[in-house]
Amino acid sequence: MNRTIIKNLISTTKAFSGHLNIPANNGKIGKLYIEDSGETQDTKGVLVCFPGIGDVRTSFRFLVDSFVPKGYRTIIADIRGMGDSWEGFDEFSPESVATDISQVIKQRQLTQNVILVGNSLSAGSCILSAAQHSDIVKGVIMLGPIIHDLPADKYFRPISHLLFNGIWGSTLWSGYYAGLYKRDTKPAGYEGHLNDINQSLKKSGVIGSIGKFVRAPKNGVENSIPNLTCPTIAIYGDQDPDFSDVPKEKEWLLNKTKDHKNVDAFILEK
Repeated sequence: MNRTIIKNLISTTKAFSGHLNIPANNGKIGKLYIEDSGETQDTKGVLVCFPGIGDVRTSFRFLVDSFVPKGYRTIIADIRGMGDSWEGFDEFSPESVATDISQVIKQRQLTQNVILVGNSLSAGSCILSAAQHSDIVKGVIMLGPIIHDLPADKYFRPISHLLFNGIWGSTLWSGYYAGLYKRDTKPAGYEGHLNDINQSLKKSGVIGSIGKFVRAPKNGVENSIPNLTCPTIAIYGDQDPDFSDVPKEKEWLLNKTKDHKNVDAFILEK
């Protein structure tokens, strides 16, 4: 096992951490890093958590601290191309991350009561995976979900080739991510989390993978939304720069799922 970039968050007696082998269409094997608190006789349910573009698994530190002690088996992953999942991947899209989620379900032998938690692009991957595993996945939690192509994409995608390069891409992304925290008081573990991201950005090819994720179309996710049958919650931040109009984005989702009685959305204020 190679030395990891990020210190593990989960240390229960049943805990597992390590790389899952993810087969690719070209015959390569991607190395997806996960932490799993493990199954116990009192397990109430399973949370499978994937961070967003350019983020790492320490973004789920509060969720781990809250739910593991309450008896929920919790699995956190580094999204392909970031953190300790940087090796062996060359496809970066909502569909490829959905494949990773499905592999976690399969390889960790999850059979019931699974809740998928995804941020940003990974939220769309959770929608895709939930539709594929409707007998196992009982709910989806989406954090700042990017689940369809946005108007700004037609301008941003072309210049992303210039932004996400090895010369200044890592510096730009690090500064952008730090700017997402709008409150004067930063959350506990903030500096450590940013350090984990910055250490990840030093790995070869990581900033390029972020660019590929940014350019990936989301129409497959949007088209799959009608297939979503499990209870789903979307949570937006009122100052999320991914959206030009956060309330409008919330209404877009609710209108898209108006025939689905178990979908709700909330906006958190600064």
